[in-house]
Amino acid sequence: MEEKHFCRTCKGLRNHKELHTKKLRSEDDDDFFIWFEQYSIIECLGCETISFLKIYGDTEMVDYDEHGSPEYYYDKMIFPPYLSKGRELELQNFIPENIRGIYIETISAFKADLSILTAGGLRAIIEALCNHLKIKNDNLSVRIDLLHKKGHLTLSESKRLHSIRFMGNDALHEIVKPNKDHLFLLLEIINHLLANLFINDKIIKGKVETLIDNYDEFLRLLKTKITVEIVEKKLTLLEVLGKSKKLLSKENILEYE
Repeated sequence: MEEKHFCRTCKGLRNHKELHTKKLRSEDDDDFFIWFEQYSIIECLGCETISFLKIYGDTEMVDYDEHGSPEYYYDKMIFPPYLSKGRELELQNFIPENIRGIYIETISAFKADLSILTAGGLRAIIEALCNHLKIKNDNLSVRIDLLHKKGHLTLSESKRLHSIRFMGNDALHEIVKPNKDHLFLLLEIINHLLANLFINDKIIKGKVETLIDNYDEFLRLLKTKITVEIVEKKLTLLEVLGKSKKLLSKENILEYE
């Protein structure tokens, strides 16, 4: 294929080869209106991702150059739908079900280039997050501020969520179509938020050292430090913990002891 097509894995225009193609053509009785369709299974020559390409054109789809000569153009669609920029979160199974459902629908709207529904979906994700964290108020602006005050978000993160609220309100109440590049930025804010709240801790758990801030985790750590060699020895808690004491604050050590 001479023309490059978008690869959802490579995230850009790439050379493809046609694996199979079916062409259709028809016209009206007077040959006045003619249409053409082509369906192709294509494979990226870089990563071997398989896609489905639909091309459509007809005699009404024409522009004229400076000399008055006709230049025909075609509509092209790649399936499955994709995000031309940005990313979709992996490990979505870690996200609570009520939030995950809205996130998936929002991503589907974005892939289908439904900008107003996408903006509304991003706003709805914040509402669902507040519901999950039991942040109750009729006003979303107040709920976003409470996310920060109750320690779920930093002040900077809560300010970014207000940007999503502004765009969502404009899209749903004023029917203002959002700028697509702005939507990609807001999607990254949502991705960062959901990853921090629900995904990252589960990924690193048991793989790298993290701060311990609850008694159950403290007990699990303590059990790993008790060995045959220390039985019948008189040791302080800090001596038992050894270097792992860095995982607890002084206040928590006193409380747990």
